[in-house]
Amino acid sequence: MRVHAFRAMAVLTLIILTTTVFLNLTQALAETAASEVPASVRIVLNDVSRLLDQKQYDRAIAQLRAFQSRGGPEPAGGASGSDAHHHPMIYFALGNCYLLQERYPQAQKAFALVTVCRPEMVPAWLNLAKACYEGGQPVQAAQHFAEAYRRSENKQPEHLYYSAAAYLMAQKYAQAIAAFEQLGQAHASQIQPVWREHWVHALLADGQSRRALPHIKALIRLHTGANRIRWQEILLYQYMQLRLYAEAGHYALALARAAPEETLWWKVLGQIQTAAGNYEKALAALTIYGYLTPLSADEKKLWADLSLQAGIPGQAAQIYAALLKENQDGHLLKKLVTAYRRIGDPESALKQLEQSVHAKTDAELLMLRADVLYEMKRYAEAMAAYRQAARGDDARSGRAWLMAGYAAWQANDIAASRQAFERAAGFSPQRKAALTAVRQLQAVN
Repeated sequence: MRVHAFRAMAVLTLIILTTTVFLNLTQALAETAASEVPASVRIVLNDVSRLLDQKQYDRAIAQLRAFQSRGGPEPAGGASGSDAHHHPMIYFALGNCYLLQERYPQAQKAFALVTVCRPEMVPAWLNLAKACYEGGQPVQAAQHFAEAYRRSENKQPEHLYYSAAAYLMAQKYAQAIAAFEQLGQAHASQIQPVWREHWVHALLADGQSRRALPHIKALIRLHTGANRIRWQEILLYQYMQLRLYAEAGHYALALARAAPEETLWWKVLGQIQTAAGNYEKALAALTIYGYLTPLSADEKKLWADLSLQAGIPGQAAQIYAALLKENQDGHLLKKLVTAYRRIGDPESALKQLEQSVHAKTDAELLMLRADVLYEMKRYAEAMAAYRQAARGDDARSGRAWLMAGYAAWQANDIAASRQAFERAAGFSPQRKAALTAVRQLQAVN
């Protein structure tokens, strides 16, 4: 089955990196009550905001540091709720400057000081989360996004999603799933399709494929076109992974009937029915697929294999013979010989074996040639072929010696027969049959 790689992680990175959290200092000031920010602080922050708009980050930092220095040494706890020169908004502005310069450790320190002094300040938690995420600390980012959500009066589902996504980025799947579940319980109607995609990713990565099925079905309903087909494939793949062959077969058949011109569904249906052992249904699906598009060499081989399994060896033989002309493959030859034998044509089977270079050295092909000769009652030749096959010290040697004994017996070469049976008795799987044959030989001779 063609399965699309689940590239949620790359998409996830773009979502968080392009998300603007409260970086706008003017907006943060506007959302802060005038009584909470001294006039001197507002004047400095307005000047800093203009410098940030002009991307003069170093000048903004210098102005903020100069303002802080006029208030004396930094308090032990950092930001202060009473000292204007060490006001939390000054540290918030510094954090923004550092964040815009991609100086993430300094940004984290500044925002952390704000959260200690003003833990209710949600923008500080959000920017701290962003600084941690950008600085390669997704677990801490996830925790800070969750804290921002918890402390918000007006709960924003995006904050929970960012928390879940950051946990997912850190491969903390259990925590990501817990955050997604909280998101689903509190904001079910606001979940965006891409959020649900990442929820599915977390469940699949955590080995919870069955729990992912309802979400995959929801994504199929939400999407159209190529995205819908992609999620339909993913659903079929998950059915197969869970060994839900009946569900997979019914769904693939429904898709094929709904869009009979879509080759993908007939191919997938054939693969599903093959995996389920429904060879006739698999052959039917692959036959329709072959009407819609030329079969590749591998698909032709599968079609021949299914024909053989479904009891149509003549059909299989034609395909194996054609493929063998293009590729002298020993496995193909074995299947072709099997097909010829099933249709009662050992002569063609023997001809193919004798034309193949593989049949001169391959132990299994040597045995097949001997079996075909025995089937054709060419016992003396069969005896020689079995003895040749028995030279290899492998699992087939015992059976080869046993069959060499039977072939020699049929050829009335009693001495050779007894010798072969005695050799076969040295192999435990054939010991009982070989000793029985020796006693029978002694009884009749």
